[in-house]
Amino acid sequence: MSATRSSAGTGAVCATLLCLTGATTAPALASPPRPSATVSSLDTQLLTAGHQGNLWEIATGQAAQTDATSACVKQVGAVFIRDHRALDAGLVKTASKLGVALPSGQTAGQQRQAVALKAAARTRSYDAAWLKAQYTAHVQTLSLIDKEIAAGTNPQVKALAKSARPVVERHTRLVSKGVCHSPMAASSRPSASAR
Repeated sequence: MSATRSSAGTGAVCATLLCLTGATTAPALASPPRPSATVSSLDTQLLTAGHQGNLWEIATGQAAQTDATSACVKQVGAVFIRDHRALDAGLVKTASKLGVALPSGQTAGQQRQAVALKAAARTRSYDAAWLKAQYTAHVQTLSLIDKEIAAGTNPQVKALAKSARPVVERHTRLVSKGVCHSPMAASSRPSASAR
């Protein structure tokens, strides 16, 4: 999952209100099911920005398959496609359960960034720009995830953030400070729990 790439996009997070029906005057009408907890604006922001970030990560990962010049960037792009599809499937499912409407596409800033990357396709400058954009996006996403874990209110959204954090952290290491680190080398290292 990747955070929204523009301050305008972050500020434009739509708040979703959950309307709960109280006692009805007609006893024959059933009340709608009550969610387990309310969804705060931070919870909504994580779901919205996360979904848009996932869409951007998938699209830019796919573009890297043809536009990157380095095998490492292509490999990392493939990892991002796989992982962000899985992250987004869980996010969309959670948002649907909670009644949070998600945007249908990326932010305008993300779309502009994809166009700028495409303009440098099949050059070394593409690889450098792609890595820098990915690193920035993943750092921003980690920040939003950490905010959600610390201050989010909905247990399902917090659980989603906690499960996404190690994936996003691993992605950040793969593009650390704009340098490509092969996912093959990263997967051959022993995990912290195996040491």
